[in-house]
Amino acid sequence: MASFRNGDHEAAGRLVELFYPELRRIAAARMRAERPDHTLQPTAVVHQLYLELVKVKALRPAGSGGADEKAAFLGLAAYLMRQLLIHHARPLARRAVKAELPDLAGPPSSAEHSLVEVDDALNRLAAINPALRRVVELRVFEGLTREEIAREMGCGTATVARHWSFARNWLEEALAGTPGL
Repeated sequence: MASFRNGDHEAAGRLVELFYPELRRIAAARMRAERPDHTLQPTAVVHQLYLELVKVKALRPAGSGGADEKAAFLGLAAYLMRQLLIHHARPLARRAVKAELPDLAGPPSSAEHSLVEVDDALNRLAAINPALRRVVELRVFEGLTREEIAREMGCGTATVARHWSFARNWLEEALAGTPGL
């Protein structure tokens, strides 16, 4: 991981090889949220991830090593996979991938929102507080529990619950103004 942080492109390949089963699992989880006829497969997402990782010039040093390094790498990989799927959807803005936000308050909405619309809403949410977006990403896109999110973010479960409640309500209002495609 230290070599990868220093910009060693071969280290990116070694990390992908080392964590390939976990990366494939993350990609498969991401793909389950996509439309059934999606043109990408989990293996292709992992391969695209590798191509993105070799572009990384350098990363800031880690605060600690060991399991934190693994978690940091897998978190970066999950984030990049989501960005790859968003990028894949952008050229097809009119036929963009539909994604629902689970666990929203109120009656179920029949309107689905494209991944691009969701990403735009998440960017606006991050402008309010980046931690709000991170809680949504960890809960919705990675499927973590409140306790796992608290551990990942280094805060208490009550903070996670407050962030989730605010973000969920804010996103519900933000997406209610965005017509589904």
